[in-house]
Amino acid sequence: MNIKSILHIITVIILTFSNFGCDKGLAPTEISQGGGSVTKGISGTIHFSNWPPESTLVDLRLVAFKNYPPGDIVAEVMQGNAQYTETLKPYFSDSLSYTLVLTAATWSSIQYIVVAQQFGPNIQADWRMVGVYYTPGDSTKPGSLNLSSDGIIYGINIKVDFLNPPPAQ
Repeated sequence: MNIKSILHIITVIILTFSNFGCDKGLAPTEISQGGGSVTKGISGTIHFSNWPPESTLVDLRLVAFKNYPPGDIVAEVMQGNAQYTETLKPYFSDSLSYTLVLTAATWSSIQYIVVAQQFGPNIQADWRMVGVYYTPGDSTKPGSLNLSSDGIIYGINIKVDFLNPPPAQ
């Protein structure tokens, strides 16, 4: 499955879930552990360069996948195996901090993390991958993370160069 297909499916999923109400809004999922609770997720900084024209910045999101390469994206999201942030803003900054709280307590690892840009009005087709979290020290291999029940993993930083997007995986 190529990246265009993946981004197309992500778009459909985002539209599907944005039409449903949430009983607790953006509240993090609590995981019971010996009387206490923790939140699972990732946090870091996205560093930007060579921003495109404002007219091509319809949406920008970070997406985390339980599996690499992602298989049936729709099924993975429906089963809680792919999750994404709200729109990443403000645009045109050098960097932006993010936190992605995983709503499925069953995640034990993340195998693939990308930044996706919607560049046109067609929410089903106008997406491209503009950044990938790589294994530290190796920009040829997407990075994976083992999640413990200890909470948020910090320092998951990604570089986005809009003029030089990563190759399709």
